Amino acid sequence: MSIPESIKSKRPTQFGAVEIRFIGGHYYTYLVSSKWDAVKGRPQKKTGKSIGKITETDGFIPNANGLRLMREMRMTPEVAPSVKNYGAYEVLLQLSPDLDKQLRQHFPDIFREIRTIALLRLVDSISSAKMIQPMFLDSYMSDVCGDIAVSEGSVRRFIARLGMMQDQLDAFMRSQVMPGTTLLFDGTSIFSGSADSLSAKGYNPNHSQNPQARILYVFEKDSHKPVFYRVVQGSIVDKTAFMDTVNAAGCSDCIIIADKGFYSKKNLSALINAGMKFILPLQDNTVNVEAAFYENIDDNKWDGVFSYNKRAVWFRKRPSGNKGNYIYTFRDDSRKAELVGHYVERADKDYGEEEHAPMHVLKEIRMGYFSFCSNLDLSAKEIYLNYKNRWDIEQCFDYLKNSVSSSASHAHTDEYFRGWAFLNHISLLYYYGLLNALRNTKLDEKNSAQDVLKLTKNIYRVDTGDGQGIKISAVHKKTQELLDSLGIDLLRNI
Repeated sequence: MSIPESIKSKRPTQFGAVEIRFIGGHYYTYLVSSKWDAVKGRPQKKTGKSIGKITETDGFIPNANGLRLMREMRMTPEVAPSVKNYGAYEVLLQLSPDLDKQLRQHFPDIFREIRTIALLRLVDSISSAKMIQPMFLDSYMSDVCGDIAVSEGSVRRFIARLGMMQDQLDAFMRSQVMPGTTLLFDGTSIFSGSADSLSAKGYNPNHSQNPQARILYVFEKDSHKPVFYRVVQGSIVDKTAFMDTVNAAGCSDCIIIADKGFYSKKNLSALINAGMKFILPLQDNTVNVEAAFYENIDDNKWDGVFSYNKRAVWFRKRPSGNKGNYIYTFRDDSRKAELVGHYVERADKDYGEEEHAPMHVLKEIRMGYFSFCSNLDLSAKEIYLNYKNRWDIEQCFDYLKNSVSSSASHAHTDEYFRGWAFLNHISLLYYYGLLNALRNTKLDEKNSAQDVLKLTKNIYRVDTGDGQGIKISAVHKKTQELLDSLGIDLLRNI
């Protein structure tokens, strides 16, 4: 079809020869050139890459190829375009409007710095202060608050200052903890080569001997929202710091669900005395389940069986002591088969093909068994499902472990480490906002939060410098459909 004059009039002239094509209801602009064809004895047209599209309303809208060419051509200052990374930042800001209000309320003088660095950490995976400034200048955030100090020295001083504001940081986090909610506790090791007092050798699942700090994290069970954390010295085990974290978070009338490693008689008594409800997993060698129970191979010893993810889970519930506690014990035969398989695989590598895995391990009667102590008088299946909901936080928690670990080696003081930890917490809240939006719209089955960030990171905010106003670069149809489903309007602030 012929191209309307209203579209032709918007043809970009700075790229040389271009061609406009009508494809799928849109007008796209392609680079064209000519090459001499010796066989035909005449020049032959050669079509290059698309550099953007044209609309009657917005005129020429460059895509990533067009923007790259603009930069390479180093246009004169009079028409030099201002091109900023835009899409991912705007998505995160629009999905967490309440977070912006809460930061303003608790940090009226520095909320812009906190928000900006947290977003840069999340979108660009920045692991050191020296990378803040170049990423900031390339981002839309430099248009939102271009007057904040982002040199390496300024950022380092700000982070250390933030780390000294522990009471204010805790107050902000406590405001996120709602009374009567169910809270999930977990911990992770953050390895660091720093000489600060937080770094010390301590236990971690990977048995690494490198100095570490520990971060204990608290999530809301139903919303999966991270609400509180506590940084402790690496040599302190989780169960020792557990009640300090519970008290610091201001938990009131809450149900506490913790990971393995948090159970101790002292913590149990403290939770009971505080009037807390809890579900605490017991260690595999717990004495709260009699040895004879494991040795008995008759399935009649169980109270019953239920199905979980097409797996049979056997269960037993028994009172424990005189304070209203119960011991819930489960057996998952599919899980036992996995554990045996993993053990044999490791044994083949460690012992060689000529040797065999130690048989006493394969006969371990507790493989596939797991138990909980709880003062909730519920059905065994309800206890099991409540604990399994912990798994829903793993995607969010994995981001925390990966991102904080990559920046920990740059911390040289306790204050700096604590400041980074809080900025990562704010990054995690923005990340949660995206995760939750995907879950609420049923989009999480096909799109991860990382997928969305990658798709939107290269959507640019463009000021062409020629008086035609600000535009955004072309957005792929499927990306636009995803944004529409999430309720994101990238033109809202244009």
